Amino acid sequence: MIKLIISDLDGTLLSKGKHLPPDFDEVFNELNKKGIAFATATGRNFAGVQDFFGNIVDKMHFICDNGAFVMHHDKLVQAVTIEKEMSHRIFNAVKKYGGIDVLACGKKGTYYTHCLPQTQEIMNDFYTKTTFVDDLCDIDDEFFKISINDFNDPLKSGSYQYFVDNFGNDLSINASGDIWMDAMCKNVNKGIGVDVLQKLLGVTKEETMIFGDYYNDIPMLDRAEYSFAMATAPDDVKAHCKYIADSSESFGVTKAIKEFVLN
Repeated sequence: MIKLIISDLDGTLLSKGKHLPPDFDEVFNELNKKGIAFATATGRNFAGVQDFFGNIVDKMHFICDNGAFVMHHDKLVQAVTIEKEMSHRIFNAVKKYGGIDVLACGKKGTYYTHCLPQTQEIMNDFYTKTTFVDDLCDIDDEFFKISINDFNDPLKSGSYQYFVDNFGNDLSINASGDIWMDAMCKNVNKGIGVDVLQKLLGVTKEETMIFGDYYNDIPMLDRAEYSFAMATAPDDVKAHCKYIADSSESFGVTKAIKEFVLN
């Protein structure tokens, strides 16, 4: 019996227009009646996720910042931050590399510095309460995640490998989208967030269903007996899953939940 369902957000639960499936509320209410927990696992920060779910936020669970920040209903149960000296090294490496932008997600807020207009536009879609600063090294905050944006595709341009080579021994570096990569504390990923929730809820891998569509979802997909890659996912991601769900545009997450859990 499935007791915990976890879904990535962008490209998985949300459509390209950033909308939930039209039957999401109906499905969530049915899961709630059956005592089945629902969580979302995302690279977004908690402040940027809440608005999608309205008045059911306190009935859900959240794995945010790719596993560094975990909420059990309205209670924070995990917050793993990067050491200040290390975060400064990353900010300086971004400056040195050139042609890429950086975003820092902290306890008090989300920060950015001088960036391309395209990056500003994307940030406005994904984050709320962002603050512009002249120098990220001057911020008095603790960071869960540092996101680096490369419009040339970090996996192809070499920027991803550059940060792995320079920080991979000390930090977890994940490709989290076509143009994004995230730096977090070593061994922090969405899978670690799943471990936290499974332990907290007393749920096993065999009782877990998870949906994802990109490389940063692989660590959590490996922790579910019912692992679903979206139809649009890269083949490398699909190889980690037992099932394929329809695309987010076809509401694949709620379709699969209805078929496997609510039928």
